Amino acid sequence: MAGIRALERSDLPQVSTLFAQVMGGAPAERVAPYLQRILFDDPWADPEIPSLVHSSPEGGIVGFIAASTRRMVVDGRKVRMAVSSNLVAHPDARASGVGALLNRKLLAGPQEFTLADRANDDSRDLWLRLGGQELTGGSVAWFRVLRPGATATSLVGRRRPGLARSAGFLTRPVDAVSARFTPAVARTAGTTEELTPEVLAEQVAAAGRRLRLRPDYDPAWLTWAFDEIRGLGRGDLTARLVRNTNGRVLGWFLYLLQPGGVAEVLQVGIAGTDADPVLDHLIASADAAGAGAVQGRLEPCTAGLIGRPGVVVRKNARSLVHAEAAVLGLLGSTTSLCSHLDGEWLVSHAARQ
Repeated sequence: MAGIRALERSDLPQVSTLFAQVMGGAPAERVAPYLQRILFDDPWADPEIPSLVHSSPEGGIVGFIAASTRRMVVDGRKVRMAVSSNLVAHPDARASGVGALLNRKLLAGPQEFTLADRANDDSRDLWLRLGGQELTGGSVAWFRVLRPGATATSLVGRRRPGLARSAGFLTRPVDAVSARFTPAVARTAGTTEELTPEVLAEQVAAAGRRLRLRPDYDPAWLTWAFDEIRGLGRGDLTARLVRNTNGRVLGWFLYLLQPGGVAEVLQVGIAGTDADPVLDHLIASADAAGAGAVQGRLEPCTAGLIGRPGVVVRKNARSLVHAEAAVLGLLGSTTSLCSHLDGEWLVSHAARQ
């Protein structure tokens, strides 16, 4: 039957072929197991908020949009957030508005709010027409540059791997010279220790006394998420709990880092109201690991970095949300925690590699 319906496991071969055809990058045989993992094997997969396909009158799939459910808490009430990702439409079907129809259908689901935080300008225009909003802070990226040569090589490598390899031999000499002018990393007091899924779930729940909007983590989902992150091939996952000199928990951080590359921050959380010690430990950890820079999204926990020596900002992917006014008022405030770990970042990488 033509029209929009829920994605079924038996659709994955067709959807994977469509995805590979439209997006390029990974071949269909690699896209299929990726979609299987993130859409059906996710411990929080919710049949009431399914991914969607659009079928043609001939029965073929001409459009697809992925939906992942995240369990959240808003003012003590458990809610569901849908994460929209991986929207594709066959070139012959775009004129009929397949992408817009799929987006509209997903936004009309039973979830309390919907997020897409790796969107482009076209998606932004569509979401605004459908009643969504852009989170301006979430659409800004910050970089704390540690080694300019390594940073430049890593960023070039994301777009042109061959050029990055040929320029790599210049990295060390450039960084040796620039070290004289690069701001020193702040000295840190206190200690860090491994942050396990169990400990992260406990810390976020404890922070709920202060946070009006936060994830409702459990160890099973976090274990799955950590495994998915490690399997991306984008570097090693560092997850650390930060304590002060008296042993009191100050917060935590998670990032991914390839050797000599840019540390991609997935989440920064604080146990109190002062993020600076946690951010100092984050940057010191990445520096000790040899990162060229630390990259994150502008969020309440990281806003204190703006204006620091060595920190630059630039436009990021669009962060879009479709929600009621009460939720909109919380997102982006100091009383919320909604990071890359909770959004589209986790489910939009593997199929494009």
